[in-house]
Amino acid sequence: MRKNDIKHILKALFDEPLSSIDLLVNREKEIDSLNMVCSLQPAGVYGVCGETGVGKTTVLNFVKPDEGERIYLKLTEKESKEAIIADMLYKLAVEVKKSKTTELLKIAKQVIDFVVEERSETSSFGTAGGVFVTGNLSKSTTRTKKFNIYQAYELFDEFLEALLKKYNKVVLLIDELDKEKKEEVLVILDSLKTVFGKDGLVVILSLPFAIYREYVRDRLRWNESGNLENILKDTFFIEPLDDKQIQQMISKRLMAYPDYFDGDALYEIARYSDGNPRDALWISQQIVQSNLDNERITGQIARETIKKIVKRYFENSWELTDLQKKVLRIVADHQGSRSAIVKELEKRNVKRQTAYTYINRLKEAGLIIERDEKLRVSGKIFYMISL
Repeated sequence: MRKNDIKHILKALFDEPLSSIDLLVNREKEIDSLNMVCSLQPAGVYGVCGETGVGKTTVLNFVKPDEGERIYLKLTEKESKEAIIADMLYKLAVEVKKSKTTELLKIAKQVIDFVVEERSETSSFGTAGGVFVTGNLSKSTTRTKKFNIYQAYELFDEFLEALLKKYNKVVLLIDELDKEKKEEVLVILDSLKTVFGKDGLVVILSLPFAIYREYVRDRLRWNESGNLENILKDTFFIEPLDDKQIQQMISKRLMAYPDYFDGDALYEIARYSDGNPRDALWISQQIVQSNLDNERITGQIARETIKKIVKRYFENSWELTDLQKKVLRIVADHQGSRSAIVKELEKRNVKRQTAYTYINRLKEAGLIIERDEKLRVSGKIFYMISL
């Protein structure tokens, strides 16, 4: 295939958040729900949850409130709670400066100066130290200046009040919190509960999948409220795509090259991805780059290429026992309910309790996936045990 065509195909399969609604697959419901929240709810903090790579940033890109000011923040500083809150504050000020609204520029500059000075001094003090030498022994001392988190809260609060005074309603979208551990995110959300609790302010955050599970548990409690229920008004779970939707996603991106992947090749890509768009795009690009001379990718080519790629990247990541391999092969062949898989294993002389134990451990390790009460082997492992 010509180099120029390959470049266009790889660009179409490049993993980045979407901005064209024509390329969306099965995300309209979540986007409509979030836009309804922005339009109708007076205030509140809301979460967008899901696995990494499932498309949370894409969903946030299409949140377009019909009133008020939309502000999108992408967090980058993640080493501590203080760093994350400082990053929120700094990015908010930078975004507000772009509007060049006179009454907000003064406080935006004040916020930027505060964060830069505090972060610089914290880093400087953190690396400063003295060394004392006595005989053959040396001892170093380090002084640390803590980030002034209380002043940060005050500035954040003042800044948001100024924005609400100007726009009446503000929709604040905060992305990348989903990359942090659940416990750390809970601490951050709890600390900002008062700052975000303002009439006219709607905050939507991308959050880890574990937060969704905990939020649902809190909501199910009878006559008692959990911590998350006191912070979040609601959460929206971004489901993985099914195999047909993954195939549709790839096909939409390759409208200019509709025959490049045949139907069987698309099936193999979907099988590998486990419904994760990022994994589907990554393996698609790997297949393209491994078969530059092919005008068309068939199912056979895709399957053999995926096996080679899986072997290269993952062969040394998992050391499976014979019994683990047996359980995985049974799950791969039958893809049924947990009880049905256990019965199949019992037919092969695996004790019932042992079967349940191995299924649970492999599921916890991510090698077995359970969806709609059916077990299946994860895509990477499926091709590993097929080698």
